[in-house]
Amino acid sequence: MAELVEELHKNKVDSAILIPDNTPQSDIGSLDEVLNLVNDHKHLYVMGTIDIQKRDYLSQTQKLNQLFQAERIVAVKIFPGHDTIYPTDKRLSRLYELCVEHDLPVVIHTGAIAGQPESAKYNDPKHIIKVAERFLALKIVIAHYFFPKVEYCYDLTKPYTNIYFDTSGLADDEVIAETGLDRIKRVLTQTANQRPNNVVFGTDYAMCSIRKHLDLVESLEINRRIRDRILCENAVQLFRLK
Repeated sequence: MAELVEELHKNKVDSAILIPDNTPQSDIGSLDEVLNLVNDHKHLYVMGTIDIQKRDYLSQTQKLNQLFQAERIVAVKIFPGHDTIYPTDKRLSRLYELCVEHDLPVVIHTGAIAGQPESAKYNDPKHIIKVAERFLALKIVIAHYFFPKVEYCYDLTKPYTNIYFDTSGLADDEVIAETGLDRIKRVLTQTANQRPNNVVFGTDYAMCSIRKHLDLVESLEINRRIRDRILCENAVQLFRLK
């Protein structure tokens, strides 16, 4: 935690949202562990996570609702691809309803796991738009822009005003090598200029560099007002940060 706080301070980042793993035994940290870590850090927020492949997924969903009510989490992230589930899985319906009730977003991992290209079939945006159509009031954040197929992701999702995008992982060397920096910049610039309220800053720290992601946003062909929205204002509004 001290290393994270120091890294945020070094890069002049005032607040951050931490994303736990959705399994109890993880080097990243479970939801309970991360919630405990941020107790003394008012500028740090937490996303909830869930593993619906476990039999107790309903009790997990109930716990997330309690955390929403207590204002201890600001979103929920799901991991199709890491988990062998699709965003359209009916077991997620109650979670989506809770996100709507609390006016907070669900964040969906997209893109392939390194060495497992077939994992991307679970988080293809063609499944995500079905969720967006069914839950019109649900705010959905696509993480990692379904790299390397960033143009495909943009073209498929651009009609949906309840779909948002984060920049997490897009400045990572492996992602750039697979996708191409020019393609990443072009699609992010296009998205930001056409939908300036629907892009939020993210890094995937500690796997990825905060500085490189800040530099990526600074390199986009967008005006200062839109850049400020991406780096701050959009997240404050979307995640209802204090």
